[in-house]
Amino acid sequence: MPALNVPLDLVDLTTVKATLDRRLDAIDEGLMDRKVIAIVNGKGGVGKSSLSSALAVAWAKIGQRVLLIEMDEQGNNCEDLGTSNTTLNDKGQAQAAAILEGKPLAPTGQARPNLFIVPGGDELEEVVEELYCQRRLAKTYEDPDDKTAWMGMYAAAIDAVRDDYDVIILDIAPGSEVLQLAALTAADNILIPSKSDPSSRKGLRTVAKRFAIAQQNNPMLCLLGVVLFATNSSATKVQKNIKDQLTADLRGAAPVFEQNIRHVEAAAVEARLRGKVPQELRSSAELTTGLRKSMKDLAGDYQSLAIEVMQAMAELRQRDENEAEEEGASQ
Repeated sequence: MPALNVPLDLVDLTTVKATLDRRLDAIDEGLMDRKVIAIVNGKGGVGKSSLSSALAVAWAKIGQRVLLIEMDEQGNNCEDLGTSNTTLNDKGQAQAAAILEGKPLAPTGQARPNLFIVPGGDELEEVVEELYCQRRLAKTYEDPDDKTAWMGMYAAAIDAVRDDYDVIILDIAPGSEVLQLAALTAADNILIPSKSDPSSRKGLRTVAKRFAIAQQNNPMLCLLGVVLFATNSSATKVQKNIKDQLTADLRGAAPVFEQNIRHVEAAAVEARLRGKVPQELRSSAELTTGLRKSMKDLAGDYQSLAIEVMQAMAELRQRDENEAEEEGASQ
């Protein structure tokens, strides 16, 4: 039986292609400020959402204007920030409207002072379906730019608002290849949380492969580093061995951050139940003495990591500036 040729009513990518052309020119001219960070792993359950929320709160608290976009149907950020049952949680409607209808990427509001959120949720199912259809159609094109233009759909939406924020965090679903490719095309930096188990390390290598694909449209994309998540804080030798393994997996492409996030399940569960990140509960009198100590330790990990990641981003910005100056001097 011959295959049916069913017409698809897909989003017109003319504006997306124009955005990709502009951003490539801006990258070549050194005009793109490095501020969009994708937090991603090919495997779920590695602390991605907890890390995204904790970093967002930490940076917002020091006066950074932060936009947190959850590109995940689960909507865990709303649980972490206590916005699940509020008007801030639109279950992904604003995000879907920006990608599918070309509307401005508008946050639903502020979860904390300086912290603006674009929640994920069930509405993202249509976005994922659109991306898969766009990719399938793109395989029929001959022009190489047309074949990869669909990956720029999020880049077009985010680039339109990137000047409004100091940091933009993309919390990306682990299972969807098309969603990850679209996110990596929009990002400047990749931060990969990973546990020590083989499947988490396999997820890391999956991201590395997708990183290479996304670089076709986004030569600015850089592997910022790996965060070791849910470790035994007292097992220093084991931690070193795990970090050595992760470094080998990366083949020198990025560092493993010095600060890891310890495994304190009781504190992590309590924080999510209360809709606050550990830094906000470190001195809470409502916690038992033991739980408060665990919360304080976990909060310290996140706070130290937030500083380390911000320093790494600043070093990359400085590197970009130096390269732009050298390029200008050689012309």
